[in-house]
Amino acid sequence: MSSVPRVTIVVVASSVRPELERCFDSVVRLAGMEVETILVDNASTDDTVAWVRATHPQIEVVTLPRNLGVAARDHGLRRARAPYTMFLDSDAVLTPGALPSMVDALDANPSWGLVGPRLVYADGRLQLSTRRFPPRLLPLLRRPPLSRYFENCRTVRRHLMADDPHDRIRPVLYVLGACQLFRTSLARVAGPFDDRVFLGLDDADWCIRIRDVGGEIVYLPEATVVHDYRRLTARHPLSRAAWRHLRAFAYFQRTYHSRRGELLALEEELDRCNANR
Repeated sequence: MSSVPRVTIVVVASSVRPELERCFDSVVRLAGMEVETILVDNASTDDTVAWVRATHPQIEVVTLPRNLGVAARDHGLRRARAPYTMFLDSDAVLTPGALPSMVDALDANPSWGLVGPRLVYADGRLQLSTRRFPPRLLPLLRRPPLSRYFENCRTVRRHLMADDPHDRIRPVLYVLGACQLFRTSLARVAGPFDDRVFLGLDDADWCIRIRDVGGEIVYLPEATVVHDYRRLTARHPLSRAAWRHLRAFAYFQRTYHSRRGELLALEEELDRCNANR
């Protein structure tokens, strides 16, 4: 690719070729601008790498000898050439106009550092993708057996911003990592991904770090991305992935313990700003 692309799209995957077929097809057909796509392969044991190289030779493939989880995104980020970088999950697909809308929004708003689109399930239902600071008991409240009683409690609904309107632009503390578009320049300053986090609250940490280096985090509902949100750790609370998620949650809470009051005050300020719009 001779010219500099507008966006670098980084996808991390491990043995999920059917997901990548849908994801990459949406990028090819619906990106709507020049992009470079980087696949960071987390030690796949299927034919993912061979398939990508045979059917999508324009995609740069980075193969890792072991599965690093979400920290593998750093291997794609450090290769990004475009002014904007998008993290796109392998189980997410673009819709028409989504990427141009997100790029236009960052172009028009220099203070914005990262935008997250409106996420929907495959059947079109809204997927709650904006978040407030995670309560300490969140993993217990949202996993069996307690989730049966507490999934719709006030604490969880507030964290998920379930009662807030999702049809208008607003600043938020963080958005889900299924799809995030951000300024590559800010990402360089924010620093590398923490390789101690395999899965869990990496999206919150990334958004906080982008904000720390000067970029607002904004929810952009005019752009829509379809996301097959499985929540495997909630469905299998005794799995290895669930244990890794709990460890990451505890690590996040320790990391931001001294800033908890500051971040809670920030989200209240963001709520006030949104109410006055």
